[in-house]
Amino acid sequence: MSFSFSLISLGCPKNQVDSEEMFTRLKNAGMKYVSDEDCGSADPEKALSVCVINTCGFIEAARKESIGVIMEAIEKKREGKIKYIAVAGCMVNNNLRALKEELPEVDIFIPTFDESKIAEKIALLAGKKITGGKHKKNNAAEKFAREHFNLKRTAYLKISEGCGRLCSFCTIPYIRGKYKSKSIEEIKNEASYLAARGVRELIIVSQDTSCYGQDLNIKNGLYKLLKELVRIKEIEWLRLMYLYPLKALFTDDLIELMNNEEKIPRYIDMPVQHINDGILKLMKRGGTKKDITGLIERLKNKISGVALRTSLIAGFPGETDENFEELLEFVKDMKFDNLGVFKYSDEREAASFKYGGKVSPKTKNARYKILMKTQQDLLPQIFSKHIGKTYYSIIDGITNKTVKLRTYFQSPDIDGCVNLYLRDLKPGFEINSGRGFMPVKILKAKDYDLLGVPVESYLKP
Repeated sequence: MSFSFSLISLGCPKNQVDSEEMFTRLKNAGMKYVSDEDCGSADPEKALSVCVINTCGFIEAARKESIGVIMEAIEKKREGKIKYIAVAGCMVNNNLRALKEELPEVDIFIPTFDESKIAEKIALLAGKKITGGKHKKNNAAEKFAREHFNLKRTAYLKISEGCGRLCSFCTIPYIRGKYKSKSIEEIKNEASYLAARGVRELIIVSQDTSCYGQDLNIKNGLYKLLKELVRIKEIEWLRLMYLYPLKALFTDDLIELMNNEEKIPRYIDMPVQHINDGILKLMKRGGTKKDITGLIERLKNKISGVALRTSLIAGFPGETDENFEELLEFVKDMKFDNLGVFKYSDEREAASFKYGGKVSPKTKNARYKILMKTQQDLLPQIFSKHIGKTYYSIIDGITNKTVKLRTYFQSPDIDGCVNLYLRDLKPGFEINSGRGFMPVKILKAKDYDLLGVPVESYLKP
Protein backbone atom coordinates (compact mmCIF):
# COMPACT_ATOMS: atom_id res chain seq x y z
CA MET A 1 0.00 0.00 0.00
CA SER A 2 1.46 3.37 -1.00
CA PHE A 3 1.82 6.12 1.61
CA SER A 4 -0.31 9.12 0.63
CA PHE A 5 -0.74 12.65 1.94
CA SER A 6 -2.84 15.76 1.48
CA LEU A 7 -1.74 19.25 2.47
CA ILE A 8 -3.95 22.19 3.39
CA SER A 9 -2.14 25.53 3.52
CA LEU A 10 -3.63 28.43 5.49
CA GLY A 11 -2.46 31.98 6.08
CA CYS A 12 -0.09 34.35 4.32
CA PRO A 13 2.28 33.91 1.35
CA LYS A 14 5.17 33.33 3.77
CA ASN A 15 3.25 30.38 5.17
CA GLN A 16 2.60 29.19 1.63
CA VAL A 17 6.34 28.98 1.00
CA ASP A 18 6.66 26.75 4.08
CA SER A 19 3.80 24.59 2.77
CA GLU A 20 5.47 24.26 -0.61
CA GLU A 21 8.70 23.16 1.02
CA MET A 22 6.91 20.54 3.15
CA PHE A 23 4.97 19.36 0.11
CA THR A 24 8.21 18.91 -1.84
CA ARG A 25 9.95 17.04 0.98
CA LEU A 26 7.04 14.62 1.32
CA LYS A 27 6.98 13.94 -2.43
CA ASN A 28 10.75 13.52 -2.53
CA ALA A 29 10.43 10.99 0.28
CA GLY A 30 8.28 8.82 -1.98
CA MET A 31 4.84 9.82 -0.69
CA LYS A 32 1.92 10.24 -3.07
CA TYR A 33 -0.05 13.50 -3.02
CA VAL A 34 -3.85 13.29 -2.92
CA SER A 35 -5.96 16.44 -3.04
CA ASP A 36 -8.14 17.15 -0.04
CA GLU A 37 -11.25 16.80 -2.20
CA ASP A 38 -10.23 13.27 -3.24
CA CYS A 39 -9.57 11.84 0.23
CA GLY A 40 -13.15 10.81 0.91
CA SER A 41 -12.98 7.01 0.79
CA ALA A 42 -13.64 5.02 3.97
CA ASP A 43 -12.09 1.91 2.41
CA PRO A 44 -9.07 1.03 4.65
CA GLU A 45 -7.02 0.23 1.57
CA LYS A 46 -7.81 3.62 0.03
CA ALA A 47 -7.86 5.80 3.13
CA LEU A 48 -5.50 8.77 3.12
CA SER A 49 -2.34 8.03 5.10
CA VAL A 50 -1.85 11.50 6.53
CA CYS A 51 -3.51 14.91 6.27
CA VAL A 52 -1.06 17.78 6.84
CA ILE A 53 -2.53 21.12 7.89
CA ASN A 54 -0.25 24.16 7.89
CA THR A 55 -1.92 26.62 10.26
CA CYS A 56 -1.88 30.38 10.73
CA GLY A 57 -1.81 31.73 14.29
CA PHE A 58 -1.36 35.45 13.67
CA ILE A 59 -4.76 36.63 14.91
CA GLU A 60 -7.85 35.09 16.50
CA ALA A 61 -9.77 34.87 13.21
CA ALA A 62 -6.90 32.90 11.63
CA ARG A 63 -6.74 30.52 14.60
CA LYS A 64 -10.49 29.92 14.40
CA GLU A 65 -10.15 29.09 10.70
CA SER A 66 -7.28 26.71 11.46
CA ILE A 67 -9.23 24.97 14.22
CA GLY A 68 -12.20 24.62 11.88
CA VAL A 69 -10.07 22.90 9.25
CA ILE A 70 -8.52 20.60 11.88
CA MET A 71 -11.99 19.63 13.15
CA GLU A 72 -13.04 18.72 9.60
CA ALA A 73 -9.96 16.48 9.32
CA ILE A 74 -10.77 14.89 12.70
CA GLU A 75 -14.26 14.05 11.47
CA LYS A 76 -12.79 12.36 8.38
CA LYS A 77 -10.42 10.45 10.64
CA ARG A 78 -13.36 9.20 12.69
CA GLU A 79 -15.06 8.09 9.48
CA GLY A 80 -11.97 6.10 8.50
CA LYS A 81 -11.06 8.34 5.58
CA ILE A 82 -7.80 9.54 7.16
CA LYS A 83 -5.31 7.51 9.21
CA TYR A 84 -3.18 10.31 10.69
CA ILE A 85 -3.39 14.08 11.13
CA ALA A 86 -0.29 16.29 11.26
CA VAL A 87 -0.64 19.94 12.25
CA ALA A 88 2.16 22.40 11.49
CA GLY A 89 2.63 26.14 11.30
CA CYS A 90 2.48 29.28 13.40
CA MET A 91 -0.41 28.22 15.61
CA VAL A 92 1.64 25.29 16.90
CA ASN A 93 4.55 27.42 18.10
CA ASN A 94 2.81 29.30 20.88
CA ASN A 95 -0.09 26.97 21.65
CA LEU A 96 1.46 23.49 21.64
CA ARG A 97 0.45 22.42 25.16
CA ALA A 98 -3.15 23.63 24.78
CA LEU A 99 -3.49 22.06 21.34
CA LYS A 100 -2.28 18.68 22.59
CA GLU A 101 -4.83 18.79 25.40
CA GLU A 102 -7.76 20.01 23.32
CA LEU A 103 -7.07 18.04 20.14
CA PRO A 104 -5.91 14.55 21.18
CA GLU A 105 -7.08 13.22 17.80
CA VAL A 106 -4.14 15.02 16.14
CA ASP A 107 -1.27 12.54 15.86
CA ILE A 108 1.63 14.95 15.52
CA PHE A 109 2.29 18.66 15.94
CA ILE A 110 5.19 20.18 13.98
CA PRO A 111 6.46 23.67 14.96
CA THR A 112 7.62 25.95 12.17
CA PHE A 113 11.24 25.32 13.12
CA ASP A 114 10.89 21.56 12.53
CA GLU A 115 9.09 21.65 9.19
CA SER A 116 12.21 20.53 7.32
CA LYS A 117 11.98 17.20 9.18
CA ILE A 118 8.37 16.54 8.28
CA ALA A 119 8.99 13.43 6.15
CA GLU A 120 11.09 11.79 8.87
CA LYS A 121 8.59 12.69 11.61
CA ILE A 122 5.63 11.30 9.67
CA ALA A 123 7.57 8.14 8.80
CA LEU A 124 8.36 7.64 12.47
CA LEU A 125 4.72 8.27 13.40
CA ALA A 126 3.52 5.62 10.94
CA GLY A 127 6.25 3.16 11.81
CA LYS A 128 7.35 3.07 8.21
CA LYS A 129 10.65 3.42 6.50
CA ILE A 130 9.95 5.88 3.72
CA THR A 131 12.28 5.44 0.82
CA GLY A 132 12.60 7.68 -2.17
CA GLY A 133 14.39 10.79 -3.33
CA LYS A 134 15.74 12.90 -0.48
CA HIS A 135 17.31 16.33 -0.50
CA LYS A 136 20.93 15.98 -1.46
CA LYS A 137 22.60 18.81 0.38
CA ASN A 138 25.58 18.73 -1.94
CA ASN A 139 23.34 19.19 -4.96
CA ALA A 140 22.25 22.82 -5.28
CA ALA A 141 19.27 21.95 -7.48
CA GLU A 142 17.97 19.45 -4.92
CA LYS A 143 18.70 21.69 -1.94
CA PHE A 144 16.48 24.46 -3.28
CA ALA A 145 13.84 22.18 -4.79
CA ARG A 146 10.37 23.56 -4.17
CA GLU A 147 7.16 23.01 -6.06
CA HIS A 148 5.15 26.22 -6.07
CA PHE A 149 1.37 26.33 -5.72
CA ASN A 150 -1.42 28.13 -7.54
CA LEU A 151 0.09 30.14 -10.41
CA LYS A 152 2.27 28.51 -13.05
CA ARG A 153 4.59 31.43 -13.72
CA THR A 154 4.53 33.18 -10.33
CA ALA A 155 6.19 32.07 -7.10
CA TYR A 156 6.84 33.62 -3.69
CA LEU A 157 10.46 34.01 -2.61
CA LYS A 158 10.94 34.32 1.16
CA ILE A 159 14.14 36.18 2.00
CA SER A 160 14.08 36.03 5.80
CA GLU A 161 12.41 34.57 8.88
CA GLY A 162 11.01 36.28 11.96
CA CYS A 163 10.91 39.98 12.77
CA GLY A 164 13.09 42.37 14.74
CA ARG A 165 10.39 44.96 15.37
CA LEU A 166 8.15 45.10 18.41
CA CYS A 167 4.94 46.61 17.06
CA SER A 168 2.56 46.48 19.99
CA PHE A 169 -0.22 44.68 18.10
CA CYS A 170 1.92 41.97 16.52
CA THR A 171 2.90 38.52 17.81
CA ILE A 172 5.22 37.49 14.96
CA PRO A 173 8.46 37.96 16.99
CA TYR A 174 7.03 35.61 19.61
CA ILE A 175 5.88 33.09 17.02
CA ARG A 176 8.74 33.20 14.51
CA GLY A 177 11.60 34.67 16.53
CA LYS A 178 14.04 37.46 15.70
CA TYR A 179 14.70 38.65 12.17
CA LYS A 180 17.05 36.31 10.33
CA SER A 181 18.03 37.00 6.73
CA LYS A 182 18.91 34.27 4.29
CA SER A 183 22.21 34.81 2.50
CA ILE A 184 22.18 36.47 -0.91
CA GLU A 185 23.72 33.34 -2.41
CA GLU A 186 21.01 31.10 -0.95
CA ILE A 187 18.21 33.38 -2.18
CA LYS A 188 19.75 33.68 -5.62
CA ASN A 189 20.14 29.90 -5.93
CA GLU A 190 16.51 29.35 -4.97
CA ALA A 191 15.40 32.03 -7.43
CA SER A 192 17.47 30.42 -10.19
CA TYR A 193 15.94 27.03 -9.41
CA LEU A 194 12.42 28.43 -9.73
CA ALA A 195 13.32 30.33 -12.90
CA ALA A 196 14.67 27.16 -14.50
CA ARG A 197 11.28 25.55 -13.90
CA GLY A 198 9.21 28.18 -15.67
CA VAL A 199 8.69 30.87 -13.04
CA ARG A 200 8.80 34.35 -14.56
CA GLU A 201 7.55 36.49 -11.66
CA LEU A 202 9.06 36.29 -8.19
CA ILE A 203 7.18 37.97 -5.37
CA ILE A 204 9.68 38.79 -2.64
CA VAL A 205 8.20 38.34 0.81
CA SER A 206 9.42 38.71 4.37
CA GLN A 207 7.97 39.97 7.60
CA ASP A 208 9.97 43.15 6.94
CA THR A 209 11.46 43.08 3.44
CA SER A 210 13.08 46.50 3.64
CA CYS A 211 15.27 45.38 6.58
CA TYR A 212 16.88 42.59 4.59
CA GLY A 213 20.52 42.03 5.48
CA GLN A 214 20.76 44.25 8.57
CA ASP A 215 21.28 41.23 10.83
CA LEU A 216 24.10 40.12 8.49
CA ASN A 217 25.71 43.58 8.58
CA ILE A 218 24.94 44.07 4.89
CA LYS A 219 24.55 47.79 4.30
CA ASN A 220 21.76 48.65 1.83
CA GLY A 221 20.93 44.94 1.77
CA LEU A 222 17.70 44.94 -0.22
CA TYR A 223 19.31 47.00 -2.97
CA LYS A 224 22.27 44.62 -3.16
CA LEU A 225 19.99 41.58 -3.21
CA LEU A 226 17.87 42.99 -6.03
CA LYS A 227 20.98 43.84 -8.06
CA GLU A 228 21.86 40.14 -7.96
CA LEU A 229 18.36 38.84 -8.66
CA VAL A 230 17.82 41.02 -11.76
CA ARG A 231 20.74 39.17 -13.36
CA ILE A 232 18.67 35.98 -13.57
CA LYS A 233 17.80 36.02 -17.24
CA GLU A 234 14.51 34.11 -17.13
CA ILE A 235 12.94 36.25 -14.40
CA GLU A 236 10.95 39.16 -15.83
CA TRP A 237 9.34 40.58 -12.70
CA LEU A 238 10.62 40.96 -9.13
CA ARG A 239 7.70 42.26 -7.09
CA LEU A 240 8.30 43.66 -3.59
CA MET A 241 5.95 43.08 -0.66
CA TYR A 242 5.96 44.14 3.02
CA LEU A 243 8.21 47.20 2.94
CA TYR A 244 8.29 49.01 6.28
CA PRO A 245 7.37 52.73 5.98
CA LEU A 246 10.54 54.36 7.30
CA LYS A 247 12.45 56.91 5.24
CA ALA A 248 15.86 55.49 6.19
CA LEU A 249 14.99 52.11 4.69
CA PHE A 250 14.21 53.60 1.27
CA THR A 251 17.74 54.55 0.26
CA ASP A 252 18.45 56.66 -2.82
CA ASP A 253 20.06 53.62 -4.46
CA LEU A 254 16.96 51.49 -3.85
CA ILE A 255 14.56 54.12 -5.15
CA GLU A 256 16.67 54.74 -8.25
CA LEU A 257 16.79 51.00 -8.94
CA MET A 258 13.04 50.68 -8.59
CA ASN A 259 12.52 53.58 -10.98
CA ASN A 260 14.97 52.42 -13.65
CA GLU A 261 15.06 48.62 -13.55
CA GLU A 262 12.48 47.12 -15.93
CA LYS A 263 12.40 43.84 -14.02
CA ILE A 264 11.18 45.52 -10.83
CA PRO A 265 7.52 46.54 -11.20
CA ARG A 266 6.89 50.02 -9.82
CA TYR A 267 4.72 48.55 -7.10
CA ILE A 268 5.28 49.08 -3.38
CA ASP A 269 3.40 47.26 -0.66
CA MET A 270 3.97 49.41 2.43
CA PRO A 271 1.70 48.73 5.43
CA VAL A 272 1.29 52.03 7.33
CA GLN A 273 -1.37 50.66 9.76
CA HIS A 274 -2.51 54.14 10.90
CA ILE A 275 -1.75 57.83 10.44
CA ASN A 276 -2.61 59.50 13.76
CA ASP A 277 0.57 60.29 15.71
CA GLY A 278 -0.90 59.15 19.01
CA ILE A 279 -2.03 55.80 17.63
CA LEU A 280 1.28 55.28 15.79
CA LYS A 281 3.10 55.84 19.07
CA LEU A 282 0.86 53.34 20.85
CA MET A 283 1.51 50.90 18.01
CA LYS A 284 5.28 51.43 18.46
CA ARG A 285 5.70 51.96 14.74
CA GLY A 286 8.69 54.29 15.01
CA GLY A 287 7.37 57.01 12.70
CA THR A 288 4.97 59.94 12.55
CA LYS A 289 2.29 61.19 10.19
CA LYS A 290 4.77 63.69 8.78
CA ASP A 291 7.30 60.91 8.18
CA ILE A 292 4.78 58.70 6.39
CA THR A 293 3.25 61.39 4.18
CA GLY A 294 6.74 62.68 3.36
CA LEU A 295 7.88 59.21 2.33
CA ILE A 296 4.81 58.70 0.16
CA GLU A 297 5.40 62.05 -1.54
CA ARG A 298 9.06 61.15 -2.12
CA LEU A 299 8.17 57.80 -3.66
CA LYS A 300 5.59 59.37 -5.96
CA ASN A 301 8.07 62.02 -7.06
CA LYS A 302 11.03 59.69 -7.56
CA ILE A 303 9.37 56.59 -9.04
CA SER A 304 7.38 57.37 -12.16
CA GLY A 305 3.91 55.81 -12.12
CA VAL A 306 4.50 54.05 -8.80
CA ALA A 307 1.57 51.99 -7.52
CA LEU A 308 1.22 52.07 -3.74
CA ARG A 309 -0.53 49.43 -1.67
CA THR A 310 -1.06 49.67 2.06
CA SER A 311 -2.88 47.99 4.93
CA LEU A 312 -4.61 49.65 7.88
CA ILE A 313 -5.88 48.59 11.29
CA ALA A 314 -9.34 49.75 12.35
CA GLY A 315 -10.30 49.96 16.02
CA PHE A 316 -6.88 49.94 17.69
CA PRO A 317 -7.12 50.54 21.48
CA GLY A 318 -7.50 54.23 22.16
CA GLU A 319 -8.67 55.10 18.63
CA THR A 320 -11.20 57.89 19.03
CA ASP A 321 -13.75 59.09 16.49
CA GLU A 322 -11.40 61.98 15.72
CA ASN A 323 -8.45 59.59 15.20
CA PHE A 324 -10.55 57.51 12.83
CA GLU A 325 -11.69 60.58 10.87
CA GLU A 326 -8.02 61.52 10.46
CA LEU A 327 -7.30 58.06 9.07
CA LEU A 328 -10.30 58.30 6.76
CA GLU A 329 -9.15 61.66 5.39
CA PHE A 330 -5.68 60.21 4.86
CA VAL A 331 -7.16 57.44 2.69
CA LYS A 332 -9.12 59.99 0.66
CA ASP A 333 -6.07 62.22 0.18
CA MET A 334 -3.52 59.51 -0.69
CA LYS A 335 -5.73 57.49 -3.05
CA PHE A 336 -3.76 54.28 -2.68
CA ASP A 337 -3.88 52.07 -5.76
CA ASN A 338 -4.68 49.11 -3.52
CA LEU A 339 -5.68 49.01 0.12
CA GLY A 340 -6.54 46.39 2.73
CA VAL A 341 -8.07 46.83 6.18
CA PHE A 342 -7.85 44.60 9.26
CA LYS A 343 -10.01 44.85 12.36
CA TYR A 344 -7.80 45.05 15.44
CA SER A 345 -7.38 41.65 17.10
CA ASP A 346 -6.59 41.61 20.83
CA GLU A 347 -3.71 39.12 21.09
CA ARG A 348 -2.65 37.99 24.57
CA GLU A 349 1.08 37.90 23.70
CA ALA A 350 1.02 41.39 22.17
CA ALA A 351 1.81 44.51 24.21
CA SER A 352 -1.46 46.15 23.16
CA PHE A 353 -3.39 43.43 24.99
CA LYS A 354 -2.77 45.37 28.22
CA TYR A 355 -3.85 48.71 26.75
CA GLY A 356 -6.99 50.44 27.96
CA GLY A 357 -9.49 52.18 25.72
CA LYS A 358 -10.54 49.03 23.86
CA VAL A 359 -12.87 49.72 20.94
CA SER A 360 -16.09 47.71 20.87
CA PRO A 361 -16.55 45.01 18.21
CA LYS A 362 -19.53 46.94 16.82
CA THR A 363 -17.45 50.09 16.35
CA LYS A 364 -14.54 48.14 14.87
CA ASN A 365 -16.86 46.53 12.33
CA ALA A 366 -18.40 49.88 11.44
CA ARG A 367 -15.02 51.55 10.94
CA TYR A 368 -13.76 48.61 8.88
CA LYS A 369 -16.78 48.88 6.57
CA ILE A 370 -16.41 52.65 6.23
CA LEU A 371 -12.75 52.37 5.23
CA MET A 372 -13.44 49.63 2.68
CA LYS A 373 -16.43 51.51 1.25
CA THR A 374 -14.37 54.69 0.99
CA GLN A 375 -11.65 52.87 -0.94
CA GLN A 376 -14.23 51.28 -3.22
CA ASP A 377 -15.78 54.68 -3.93
CA LEU A 378 -12.34 56.04 -4.84
CA LEU A 379 -11.62 53.27 -7.36
CA PRO A 380 -13.25 54.93 -10.41
CA GLN A 381 -10.98 57.94 -9.90
CA ILE A 382 -7.94 55.77 -9.16
CA PHE A 383 -8.56 53.55 -12.19
CA SER A 384 -9.28 56.46 -14.55
CA LYS A 385 -5.55 57.01 -15.09
CA HIS A 386 -5.30 53.51 -16.59
CA ILE A 387 -8.20 53.65 -19.05
CA GLY A 388 -6.97 53.64 -22.63
CA LYS A 389 -3.41 52.71 -21.67
CA THR A 390 -1.57 49.52 -22.62
CA TYR A 391 0.30 47.52 -19.98
CA TYR A 392 2.64 44.54 -20.19
CA SER A 393 0.74 41.92 -18.20
CA ILE A 394 1.34 38.43 -16.86
CA ILE A 395 -1.14 35.69 -17.75
CA ASP A 396 -2.47 33.97 -14.62
CA GLY A 397 -4.99 31.68 -16.27
CA ILE A 398 -7.04 30.90 -19.37
CA THR A 399 -10.54 29.42 -19.41
CA ASN A 400 -12.87 28.74 -22.31
CA LYS A 401 -14.28 32.25 -21.90
CA THR A 402 -11.67 34.54 -20.37
CA VAL A 403 -8.01 35.25 -19.85
CA LYS A 404 -7.03 36.47 -16.38
CA LEU A 405 -4.02 38.77 -16.29
CA ARG A 406 -2.23 41.14 -13.94
CA THR A 407 -0.45 44.41 -14.66
CA TYR A 408 2.50 45.80 -12.71
CA PHE A 409 0.11 47.42 -10.21
CA GLN A 410 -1.66 44.16 -9.27
CA SER A 411 -0.47 41.37 -6.97
CA PRO A 412 -2.20 37.97 -6.98
CA ASP A 413 -4.97 37.22 -4.46
CA ILE A 414 -4.92 40.59 -2.69
CA ASP A 415 -5.47 43.00 -5.62
CA GLY A 416 -7.76 43.02 -8.62
CA CYS A 417 -6.93 41.66 -12.06
CA VAL A 418 -7.50 42.35 -15.75
CA ASN A 419 -10.08 40.21 -17.52
CA LEU A 420 -9.96 39.66 -21.24
CA TYR A 421 -12.99 38.02 -22.86
CA LEU A 422 -12.19 35.60 -25.67
CA ARG A 423 -15.41 36.58 -27.44
CA ASP A 424 -13.83 39.99 -28.07
CA LEU A 425 -10.96 38.52 -30.09
CA LYS A 426 -10.96 39.00 -33.81
CA PRO A 427 -11.88 35.86 -35.79
CA GLY A 428 -8.90 33.69 -36.60
CA PHE A 429 -6.73 34.88 -33.71
CA GLU A 430 -5.80 33.22 -30.46
CA ILE A 431 -3.75 34.19 -27.45
CA ASN A 432 -0.05 33.53 -27.73
CA SER A 433 0.57 32.52 -24.12
CA GLY A 434 3.91 30.85 -24.68
CA ARG A 435 5.93 33.55 -22.93
CA GLY A 436 3.41 34.07 -20.15
CA PHE A 437 3.18 37.84 -20.74
CA MET A 438 1.32 40.02 -23.18
CA PRO A 439 0.40 43.71 -23.52
CA VAL A 440 -3.23 44.54 -22.84
CA LYS A 441 -5.11 47.76 -23.45
CA ILE A 442 -7.39 48.74 -20.57
CA LEU A 443 -10.95 49.57 -21.62
CA LYS A 444 -12.85 50.08 -18.40
CA ALA A 445 -13.09 49.22 -14.71
CA LYS A 446 -15.59 47.01 -12.92
CA ASP A 447 -15.42 47.03 -9.12
CA TYR A 448 -11.83 46.01 -8.20
CA ASP A 449 -11.03 44.55 -11.64
CA LEU A 450 -10.34 45.92 -15.09
CA LEU A 451 -11.47 44.87 -18.55
CA GLY A 452 -8.96 44.82 -21.38
CA VAL A 453 -8.30 43.77 -24.96
CA PRO A 454 -5.08 42.31 -26.37
CA VAL A 455 -2.71 44.30 -28.50
CA GLU A 456 -2.78 42.73 -31.96
CA SER A 457 0.96 42.34 -32.30
CA TYR A 458 0.77 39.74 -29.55
CA LEU A 459 -1.87 37.67 -31.26
CA LYS A 460 -1.01 34.97 -33.72
CA PRO A 461 -3.06 33.76 -36.72
